[in-house]
Amino acid sequence: LKNGGVMKEEKSLTEQVYSKIKERILTLDYPPGIAITEANLAEEFSVSRMPVHIAIQKLTNEGWIETGFRKKVYVKGISVKDVREIYEIREILEVKALDTIFEKKLNWDFSFKLEEKFVRMKASYHDYYAFEYADSEVHRTMVSVLDNKRIDQIYLNLQDELVRIMVLIFKYRKRDNDYAKQVIESMRKIIMGIRENRYDDALYQLKNEHLASGLEEALEAVEFYNERIM
Repeated sequence: LKNGGVMKEEKSLTEQVYSKIKERILTLDYPPGIAITEANLAEEFSVSRMPVHIAIQKLTNEGWIETGFRKKVYVKGISVKDVREIYEIREILEVKALDTIFEKKLNWDFSFKLEEKFVRMKASYHDYYAFEYADSEVHRTMVSVLDNKRIDQIYLNLQDELVRIMVLIFKYRKRDNDYAKQVIESMRKIIMGIRENRYDDALYQLKNEHLASGLEEALEAVEFYNERIM
């Protein structure tokens, strides 16, 4: 029992360290491309190197950490190709989801499901990490209409990558306009288009004002960031 208790405690500590490192990656406290060491992380979290080592292995397997020259460990960078691929998948899945909502006449029910997440998104306006996570939850809810567990898993895997890209937009975009307000207004129009059975309006807002605009902002932010660190 004593040994089992120690193992359980160690596992819990490892999970805590893993969660802290991953959150810092997503919030860009550990920016893309930055080198990290087990020794520094262990000191930062006041733990031994073993839970850090296990957490780093897990994050490496998940693609958040990369090993570079002379086995140095880095936070995975964000490339233009990464951004384009993620948004391409998003458009395929989310447009299909929108079509399904209209085809199955689920407009009323799903508009309120989306609005429930949308309210949380608006409430997170002043915290861009929480805001972007809430925004991604709105879209994930939309995709859930497809009732496909494999697609749900694909979108779940994309979600953290998307959140990190969106946080990058807030930190490194060049424009002075209020991007969060644009996202909120676009999402509001998508939801109302669904509720009021206006397919063309909802599709336009989703493809052009939300996804295409988000892609443009993301590409600009990624290019700007990558130029700074080169």
